[in-house]
Amino acid sequence: MTTPRQRLDDAVKIINTFLKEKDIPPSTAIAAAVAGVTTLVGASVYLYPETFLGIRRGSFSMGIAGMLQRHAARRRARKPIRVYMDGCFDLTHFGHANALRQAKACGDVLVVGLVPDAEIRRCKGPPVLNDAERLAVVESCKWVDEMILDVPYDINEQFMNELWHKHKIDYIVHGDDPCLLPDGSDAYAAPKREGRFKTIKRTEGVSTTDIVGRMLSASKAAENDLAKTPGSKSPFKKSKKSAVVEDVAEPAKKEHFCTTSRRVLQFSDGGKKPSDEDVVVYVHGAFDTFHAGHVDLLKSARALGTFVIVGVHDDAAVSSYAGAHYPILNVNERSLGVMACRHADEVIIGAPEVVTRDLLATFNVAFVVAEDSAARSPNAPAPAPPADPNAVPRALGIFREIKRGDGPGADITTKEIVSRIVENRAAFEERNKRKGASEAKYYELKNAGEIESATEE
Repeated sequence: MTTPRQRLDDAVKIINTFLKEKDIPPSTAIAAAVAGVTTLVGASVYLYPETFLGIRRGSFSMGIAGMLQRHAARRRARKPIRVYMDGCFDLTHFGHANALRQAKACGDVLVVGLVPDAEIRRCKGPPVLNDAERLAVVESCKWVDEMILDVPYDINEQFMNELWHKHKIDYIVHGDDPCLLPDGSDAYAAPKREGRFKTIKRTEGVSTTDIVGRMLSASKAAENDLAKTPGSKSPFKKSKKSAVVEDVAEPAKKEHFCTTSRRVLQFSDGGKKPSDEDVVVYVHGAFDTFHAGHVDLLKSARALGTFVIVGVHDDAAVSSYAGAHYPILNVNERSLGVMACRHADEVIIGAPEVVTRDLLATFNVAFVVAEDSAARSPNAPAPAPPADPNAVPRALGIFREIKRGDGPGADITTKEIVSRIVENRAAFEERNKRKGASEAKYYELKNAGEIESATEE
């Protein structure tokens, strides 16, 4: 009978014979043996922890799961990426909103800087809206998390360091269109040198310059029509020009904004649906050139319920009660402006002016609110029956009158904005001439492939 030592010697001889026949180096054989033993020991400890470690089976798995969970928690608790975007945001439109949406996608927290009136005058010309009026609209944008006021038009070294250290900004964001100072230099040269600059795609076919141009054209046509109609009342404040305004045609646009289903989906966050418990408030109107007065209206409507549906009237309806030269923006442009507001949960594009029982039942409406009736032009024809578009909700006792608030810009209307431009026609025409030439140059360089366009998120 062989002893354990003899069996071990026999095993060693067999292994040595095998290694010589296969020409395997001893170091490789030792490494393989160690790996085998390690695997065998590890498997034994895992399968029989009671024998080797004195703990219950499953404790190892629970321990590993706990480690993975703690690691995942540390990853989730990482420092959020803070991005900064600034601008004038004068006559804030859906192009501005799309820029803010893209900027938010560059990080986790979007901090927006608002350029003050004085800086706008220095670098671009007179603003249409003042600081407070512009602030109210930008703050209402659902992609904006924080605001910084009185920021410089150009990102100089001092302000850039303030962004890095005081506001903990990680990246500065701007569109792919050139942003130049009066001396022709790049307003974002400093952050670009730091390597902490991100570019987003400009929303083409719309700009503040374009909207001001539309207002100038509309006001010229309206004033000329009124001058030819004795007894007509002007909807604008007294213009410094003559009664009949010289008909200087605005340059024909070569670029137009095209509304796509993808853009609507982006702005609506995929669409929202009220729950059975929600109190639905229906607000309807033109919502032309979305402004602080609209923000105040929607905030007040929100106080009546828990889910706000906004009905944006179609272009024909707006023209019927606001005047032939309205709306300034078409129904798709106006709807996108409302969708960007955090106080609107759902938007009906091209809603009827008259609120019907069918509409109320379809959307389970609890209360109805209408945009200020002051939007009706004094020269517009009398509305066709029913004269009161809100007759049905009034009869049902669910119509609510909302008084204008006391907040900045709460009392502003689209016609007030147009009047400001009419009063300072010469200054705005000069500004548009200068800015229009700049935008035309941008499109010329872009179409020639000399400007690298960003890819939109």
